[in-house]
Amino acid sequence: MSEERRRVLNNLDRIEDRLRDAPEGLHDAGAPASERALAASGLDPDVALLWGAYDGIDLGGGEARIYPLAEHAPATEAAAAEGRLRPGDRVIGERGRDLLVLAADPHAEGADVVLVEEDGERLPCASSVDRMVLALLGEFSVLFDEDGEYQADLFGDDGELTPAAERRMLRRHLDLDPDAPLARFRLAQSLRRAGELRGAAQELRQLLRRAPEFVWGHLELGRVRLGEGKPGDAVAAFRKAAELAADPGLRAHCLALACLALSDMPERPGPAAQVPADMPEKTGPSAQGAKAMSKKTGAAAQADKAGAERAALAAAALAANPMFAAAQEAAVRDALEREDPAAADEQLALGLAVVPGHLGLLSLRPALAELKARVAESEGDEVEDEDDPDAGMDPALLEDEAERVAARAKPEPEPKAAPAPDTGSASSPYGGRTPARSSGGRRSRRPGRSRG
Repeated sequence: MSEERRRVLNNLDRIEDRLRDAPEGLHDAGAPASERALAASGLDPDVALLWGAYDGIDLGGGEARIYPLAEHAPATEAAAAEGRLRPGDRVIGERGRDLLVLAADPHAEGADVVLVEEDGERLPCASSVDRMVLALLGEFSVLFDEDGEYQADLFGDDGELTPAAERRMLRRHLDLDPDAPLARFRLAQSLRRAGELRGAAQELRQLLRRAPEFVWGHLELGRVRLGEGKPGDAVAAFRKAAELAADPGLRAHCLALACLALSDMPERPGPAAQVPADMPEKTGPSAQGAKAMSKKTGAAAQADKAGAERAALAAAALAANPMFAAAQEAAVRDALEREDPAAADEQLALGLAVVPGHLGLLSLRPALAELKARVAESEGDEVEDEDDPDAGMDPALLEDEAERVAARAKPEPEPKAAPAPDTGSASSPYGGRTPARSSGGRRSRRPGRSRG
């Protein structure tokens, strides 16, 4: 027996244990497929072992589904007719609105199982089918209690998973499928948003070793490097993402981020700013003046080089998406209408990094400044207008009460930024929408669609 077959059989035993121990009705596993159906399936014998144990599985009350063998062909034909597949792909299931697909070329994709979104975006999902099922079962054990209801304290006041709950699910997923690129990408995103940049960078290094052509992994690495104050590394990551991006809008977005990163690069004297080796060492005002002039000349040359690089990146972004500035203007206006200053600021900076003199974008600066001032004033008024009911209370009692409040406090959700126009989207299997009712009476969290 091969090592791979032994591994799959061991995971099938673990899957059986989890299905047996799960709350009744949470999962629904089909009977084993017949030998004839397995032989006619065309699946690799080791992959087919899953269907030899369960010919179709519904997971998490409808959160995810592994299709029975009889549904593979019609599902594949339908998805191919919609233009969502590549030659040789095989649809084996779904998660929310997205398809779970056995990739024709796992090595190039970075995963055996790829998540294919409605718009055809492909995301490397799982290292194998059996590991994916096991990891999903692990996720749902974090999400649901022994009665099949959602665990307490998973969701914030906005109805979305808290960052802490999302990370627990992601880490549990990765415990059971360590090479799952999409889960590791989501974990890196969560860490970066929480300011844990070193941890995010470590996750992304592991991700990109497994899936080196994953565009969004390189883009996320660029964001992390920018947060670390390494704009040079950020530019390299954004350039790599743009190189790999098939969608022109996404390519323009990556190049715009590279422009923005270049704008953040400090002007430091480089080799050109150093005194030439053959310049004799002298002292006195003339020598000091020569060195100062040399440094100034070197800094100017470096600034000119950075400016030329920014111009080239901006031109490439506009070549990929000639309507980029107009799209950014629309995104800023939308954020202003929603009174989201953080999103408006980000979209405005991105647009001006590519087209610094765009009148439409520049005209929105006063409105953004007014919104920021209004939000700041509103927040200040809320603080000033509050009466202090604790005045005169024993400080020790106040401290105890503060500790109790802190213990009950939940992390605040990250502000939602407007999505960059025409940049594609990646499903977040763990958040993004208020839970809907599933047919079984439990709330069903459908994938949200944002990529931070």
